[in-house]
Amino acid sequence: MVKIIKYIGYLLFFIAMLLFFLPKTNLYYLAQQEAKKYEVNIFQEEVEQKAFGLELQHITLEYKGIESAEIQKIESCFYLFYNDLNAYDIELSSLVEGYFPRKIKKLHMSYSLLQPLQINFYAEGAFGFAEGDLKLLNREFYLHLKPSALFLKEYKNSLRVLKKLENGEYSYEKSF
Repeated sequence: MVKIIKYIGYLLFFIAMLLFFLPKTNLYYLAQQEAKKYEVNIFQEEVEQKAFGLELQHITLEYKGIESAEIQKIESCFYLFYNDLNAYDIELSSLVEGYFPRKIKKLHMSYSLLQPLQINFYAEGAFGFAEGDLKLLNREFYLHLKPSALFLKEYKNSLRVLKKLENGEYSYEKSF
C-alpha cells in the first residue's frame, strides 16, 4: 500500500513539474498562428508567463480584417484536468452597438477533462449576466441570459432572437 501511494505521489509531482516548466508562451504563439488560419488575428498583446498559466494584457482582436474587440487583461490557468480563462474589461467593436452593449466586464470560460466535449462560460457586463455552454460533439450552443435594465430598454430587437422564460430571463439555443 505504501508503494502505491509513493508511486502516485511521484506521478503527481512529475505532472506538476511538467505543467510548471511547460513553455506556455511558446504554446500561446503556436495558438496565435493556428488562429490566423481562421482569419483571427491578435495584436498588441503583452505576454507574461505565470507558474501554471499565462497573463495577457492590452489585446486587440481582429476577425477577417475587422477590429472586433479590445481586451484589457486575460488570465489563463492550465491544470491537468481543468483549464480556465478569465478575460476582463472587454470592449466590443462599434459595429455591434445597435445590437448589443459594447462593454463586457468579465468573461470566464472553463474546460474539464471530466466533460471533454463541453466548454462552459459565464459573462457579466452592461447586458446583464449570461451563462451557458458549447457542446463540441453535438455542435450545440446554449445561452441563459439575465438581462439588465439597459439591455431590456435599448436592445429590444436583440431580445426577439431569444426565447423568453417565465421568470423574465431569456435563453438561446443554436446548432451549428
